[in-house]
Amino acid sequence: MSTARPRIITSKAPLLPQQTTPEQRYWRQYTSAQLVKEHNSVTHISFNPQHPHDFAVTSSTRVQIFSSRTRQVIKTFSRFKDVVYSASFRSDGKLLCAGDATGLVSVYDSYNPRTILLSINASTHPTHVTKFHTQDNKILATASDDRVTRLWDISNAYEPQLELTGATDYVRTLSFIPAAPHLVATGSYDGLIRLYDTRSSGSTPIYSLNHDQPVENVIAVSPTQIVSCGGNNFKVWDLTSNKKLYERGNFNKAVTCLDYVENFDSPMQSALIASSLDGHVKVFDPLDNFQVKFGWKFSGPVLSCAVSPSTAQGNRHLVAGLSSGLLAIRTKKKEKRSSDKENAPASFNKNAKSNNFQRMMRGSEYQGDQEHIIHNDKVRSQRRMRAFERNINQFKWSEALDNAFVPGMAKELTLTVLQELRKRGKVRVALYARDESTLEPLLNWCLKGIEDVRSASIVADWVAVVLELYGNTLESSPVLQELMIDLKTKVRHEIHKSKEAQRIEGMLQLLTS
Repeated sequence: MSTARPRIITSKAPLLPQQTTPEQRYWRQYTSAQLVKEHNSVTHISFNPQHPHDFAVTSSTRVQIFSSRTRQVIKTFSRFKDVVYSASFRSDGKLLCAGDATGLVSVYDSYNPRTILLSINASTHPTHVTKFHTQDNKILATASDDRVTRLWDISNAYEPQLELTGATDYVRTLSFIPAAPHLVATGSYDGLIRLYDTRSSGSTPIYSLNHDQPVENVIAVSPTQIVSCGGNNFKVWDLTSNKKLYERGNFNKAVTCLDYVENFDSPMQSALIASSLDGHVKVFDPLDNFQVKFGWKFSGPVLSCAVSPSTAQGNRHLVAGLSSGLLAIRTKKKEKRSSDKENAPASFNKNAKSNNFQRMMRGSEYQGDQEHIIHNDKVRSQRRMRAFERNINQFKWSEALDNAFVPGMAKELTLTVLQELRKRGKVRVALYARDESTLEPLLNWCLKGIEDVRSASIVADWVAVVLELYGNTLESSPVLQELMIDLKTKVRHEIHKSKEAQRIEGMLQLLTS
């Protein structure tokens, strides 16, 4: 049996990439920004791991608990003698710990600021880091400006269980390794990340990783990977091989804070949030080689940032603390499910109609699709065949070429005709027996098409055949000769621009390498 003749496929330019990615569309939902002015710089932000996931904000000599539902202050801890640092929750959300510039570490009930449950004189130097163990609720880790990291048992806090030494400068961050409760990673201003094993009797590190910049923050993203930030970049380390996996320098100034969240309702399975003194907070995808996916720009240097935990069921927040004392809270509100609206009682639905109205309108939307299946045997009308298609199907190559340069013809259709004739090997046949008037439209189109990289190869092939067939004609015709001179000049300009682009590319590679 004979088959239908295939239609000529119109040449189309490649589509541009989608303007927004799913990740960008998700993070753009963190709107409804609220600004809160604190007395001093916001140095630390910590979310409660348990529902309702309120967050503690450390600034000046007080710690404030903000409600995740109302974004208002619900509790204030102000019983500190000096500047307070790094207030953080325990994994069960019941206790809150914080250290101050006098070296005192205080432990409170998370929602009872009046009573201090425990006070520890960790050091005579300022205690900048206080953090509960992620798996053992009795263990509290502190790091002070005496360059010593201490582990305390809060049930017997008269003396530290273990002192981790070896740092030659201030220790500003520590992190517990998941799935390995005996491992502790610390970051110091001497540029080293030290990994300690609390099971060993000695207090010296197992090994060290050189960050080359003062380490501001260390966070564990998996049992075998940690991320450290310092300077204008952050680095990802593999603990199994003690090697650097990635280094990302997407900031102009020092990176101050890191936060990691996983298994949340976004196109990304996990996300790393990084803030910097240049005012940017950016989102990186750990599963895509830590490539940046989204970012925000704030009015001043950002000292701390945090995102709601992955188990948050209500509103989700991105909180950033600025050196100017501003606290920026961006909220992604919980989407209301359509099923909840349908199951809601009619008394609570303002738009619900009465039963009489529903009985009257019953069946108004029925289309009869359950009674009959209608088969439409009518042949669909095909697109009308264009003139150049008819001529090509009738092997009229010269007429098809003339149709390509009809006034008003789209550039894509002209390019389609030239490509189709070249594909069928009929370029010479289509150009036979032509004069000045029939060659001028082709050369005019080539003069414009040489600037477009998509049609440059087609122009080169057709112009080469024109020069071969009509070399003498071009010399005797002033119009065609002028067109060829303009075409030659245009080619020289395009070559010059290509060389300049290559030089600029080489300069950029030197700057980025």
